[in-house]
Amino acid sequence: MTGKGPDPRSQEPSVDRGVEKLPQADSERRAEVGGNVSQKLADRLGETVAYRPGVSLPCSDQSFELLDENDAGFPEVDDLIDRTLGQYRLQSVVGQGSMGRVYRAEHLGLARPCAIKIISPGLVAKQPQIRERFWAEARAVANLLHPHVVMVHNLGSDRGYHFIEMEYIAGGVSLSESLIREGPFEPVRASTLVRQVVLALGAAHRSGMVHRDVKPSNVLLTPNGQAKLADFGLVRSLRELERAGVPVAGTPTFMAPELFLGIPASHRSDIYAVGVMYYYLLTARLPFVSDQIGQLIRLHRSAPVPDARAISPDVPDDVAVILTRCLAKNPENRPESADELADALEASLLNLRETESLVRESVEGLDCFIQGGRDNFRILFPLPNDRLQEVYIEASQGEDGERHLSVFSLCGPADPKHFEFALRMNDRLTYGSLSIRSVHGQPMFVMTRTFARAHVRSADIRSALLEIARRGDHVENLLTSVDMY
Repeated sequence: MTGKGPDPRSQEPSVDRGVEKLPQADSERRAEVGGNVSQKLADRLGETVAYRPGVSLPCSDQSFELLDENDAGFPEVDDLIDRTLGQYRLQSVVGQGSMGRVYRAEHLGLARPCAIKIISPGLVAKQPQIRERFWAEARAVANLLHPHVVMVHNLGSDRGYHFIEMEYIAGGVSLSESLIREGPFEPVRASTLVRQVVLALGAAHRSGMVHRDVKPSNVLLTPNGQAKLADFGLVRSLRELERAGVPVAGTPTFMAPELFLGIPASHRSDIYAVGVMYYYLLTARLPFVSDQIGQLIRLHRSAPVPDARAISPDVPDDVAVILTRCLAKNPENRPESADELADALEASLLNLRETESLVRESVEGLDCFIQGGRDNFRILFPLPNDRLQEVYIEASQGEDGERHLSVFSLCGPADPKHFEFALRMNDRLTYGSLSIRSVHGQPMFVMTRTFARAHVRSADIRSALLEIARRGDHVENLLTSVDMY
């Protein structure tokens, strides 16, 4: 974690809303033209709304359907805390939005902590059919078992309230709250957490669902720092979204350009929201900001994607490329799927990791002795029959301009009389290869395995170390009959 870049706490209002206050004169002018609706909208651009293009003027504030907080239907004095609701005892409010409230609770029968999300009674009163949709969505998500998805356990009704029971995440800190407290994320942490969200989205997409409301406040952090995608309250099936009349919904500051044209949400509109979130985590700013919905829409639809490196210079070039692809105006230019995006993020993460941390993770728990640092390491492995074998790891720039990581072990001097043996040995090898490398000015036979640095994992290195040590020692024994290396 780093405090580089602008402090999100210095922006008005909070950066999660993505709204900047207008000068006082503009605020007064807006009030004079009946700006109550606009002011309410400006305060709600960071919240989930339903958007109906074509209602009133194009791109007008009246195109958004807002639920007034006074119409939520909850008592002015919350009478649910410390009371039972079905088989649950509600303890405290841990979150709320336009769809309802979330309470920390205890399952009385199982004596386990849980989270209870209650849909706004006022919303049900206005749209009675929403209860069935709420439950249908809960059932769909209940079948989505993924380590980075907040699980849904149960649903029910009691005393006129309709609710679902969800997995309780201890601490319950969202990505948005974490950013506001600590500042923009370092690229490794931002990329790791965004990839976890993308993996969760991939599972949802493969199940035929679209989330429609991906944003930092809907991603919770577990006590060990893992991301959990929550709030599937707007999730719809692709089949349903293809029907006419389904309103577009989401959070305006995270909505893809095509959604403002009434085009149904898709996997790629979820990916656009991921791009906005990724940019936000890296820079503590949203890529497109306005408190006027018409202007915000125009920015999403036509403004160039701002370069995150101009705000946070430590953002790597390959991360900037990923951001540009995710935030492409044309959905066809975004990653084709969450799986493709997850692969790109993984490659970026492997590039971001220092070679030393990658190597030390690969030897964790192994019986070996390691020396070196940065891009060069020597690792000594004990082998059966009291033999030892040295294995080297070297990161370097290849002739093709790509970074490579080589794992190799010395097998003996490259005497020409052994060339035929080496060729026959290579013909039989199924892992690694024998080659000649200059070591301290002397040509040596080495057993080697080379990886593209951008794609190698610690598990790959671990496997290579063990195999190269064993096979290198075997070849050394055949060539020299001694244990020299």
